[in-house]
Amino acid sequence: MRIDDRVEGLVRESLAAVIAADPGRMTVAGQAVLDAGEQTLDEASDLLFALNDRLLADLHDGPVRPDSVAALAEAVARMEAWTGLDSSVAWQFLMALAQGRDPSEALPPDEAVSTGLVVGGWLLSAFTPAGQHWESVLDECLDCLENNVLQGSFAS
Repeated sequence: MRIDDRVEGLVRESLAAVIAADPGRMTVAGQAVLDAGEQTLDEASDLLFALNDRLLADLHDGPVRPDSVAALAEAVARMEAWTGLDSSVAWQFLMALAQGRDPSEALPPDEAVSTGLVVGGWLLSAFTPAGQHWESVLDECLDCLENNVLQGSFAS
């Protein structure tokens, strides 16, 4: 996967806003993606969905199993309650990934992207190994996506 530096920066800032639990920063970051145009939004969505898929695969040592989705959806909705993410929306997003589908086929595209940001930020903040910073895990994940490596060491 080729990752444009500008798109990566926009996604990184959006994830940082979620991790910081900063609604104002999240709004500004989201608007920056929208202001960059439709192509950038499409690329950012693709990157975000790939990141979530990759992080989940690393966390579960392979593709996330459909029987794990309900517990993950409940956890992210509870832990990121400040975002207003509903567990049923998180479930639809996560189930799409578990089934190898594009989340924007399961949810309206804007809802899929906002859910992807919340889930991605949660995965990076809640499951980063001790002694590592979430950005180093993100960098590792991005490197794996760029180099088409099938599985990394997120959970190690």
